[in-house]
Amino acid sequence: MQRVARVLLVSLLQLLVVASASSAGAQLPTVSTVGPPALAPEPPTPEPEPERPGATSAQSSEARPLVGTFRISAGRCSAGVSGSYFRMIQPGGSSAGPFVSNNDSPCANKSYTALRPGSDGGLVTGAYQPQAEPPFDSSGNGRSARITAPQRFYGVDFATATNPTDPQTGAKVSQPEIHVDGTKLTGDVRAFAAAWNNQHFNQGAPKPDGSTPGTTARPAGRLDPETGAFTLEWTSLIQGGPFNNFTGLWHLEGTFVSSESGGSGGAQLTGGAAASGGALSSTTGASATGTRSGGASRLAHTGLGPESLAGGILLIASFGLARLRRRVSAAVVSDG
Repeated sequence: MQRVARVLLVSLLQLLVVASASSAGAQLPTVSTVGPPALAPEPPTPEPEPERPGATSAQSSEARPLVGTFRISAGRCSAGVSGSYFRMIQPGGSSAGPFVSNNDSPCANKSYTALRPGSDGGLVTGAYQPQAEPPFDSSGNGRSARITAPQRFYGVDFATATNPTDPQTGAKVSQPEIHVDGTKLTGDVRAFAAAWNNQHFNQGAPKPDGSTPGTTARPAGRLDPETGAFTLEWTSLIQGGPFNNFTGLWHLEGTFVSSESGGSGGAQLTGGAAASGGALSSTTGASATGTRSGGASRLAHTGLGPESLAGGILLIASFGLARLRRRVSAAVVSDG
């Protein structure tokens, strides 16, 4: 009986050794050698797009450039003066006068010289409207006729143009610029010049060097963003020639037509609906991508890990040991 018990004990020890060997031989990965399942990388958070100038509304407090043609309405002298006109301020005067009378004016008030649109319809921003070549005819009349049609002033026609190089000073000048802030217009027309009696007069504001001497005042006015109707006015001190220290006052009225409108009229002040929609679409796409990546990350954790496999082996060994104990107990009882 003791021999049987010793055999059974030896068998039990062998079973324990086999179980241990099986557990070691499986070479189960340990936590120290194998990290957790790799997670799918999170999508980068999209950076907000910089706000584009065209993405603000017409009521924005930020001034925006208007690129196109300020089509001028011809000056009219009936029942007062309306439309576009030119006036010359005497030395020491202001925008309220006193003014020089032009005996060639058809208006009852001879201080107004009515302006008529030229072949381009008016003043173009974002581009030059160079003077004609030659700029004068044999009588000294100005020939340029793109911005305004030549107008008679003291027996000689004056003409207007914008040139890369100012014809009076020889300075390089920028293209005309007009900006809108809500309904308020401001600008820079330093390239604007008048030609009269074989002489050139810079009539821009500011002057070619950027200064605003004396009565010179930058363009200012109003714009209806729905219809494009505008008024624009500036003054420019005359420097040199027979009208030295006189001041030209330029008053333009008409309709602004954006170069993006295809000539259909109206201010074409585009808002940011399209840009906002694009941003929304971009955000939605990023959210969807994030959801898909998150799903992949969660699924990566659902597989069997090393802890589960080792636990299964130990559970099987426990069942084997319990069964062996029961056999040993039964043998002892039989011997007894």
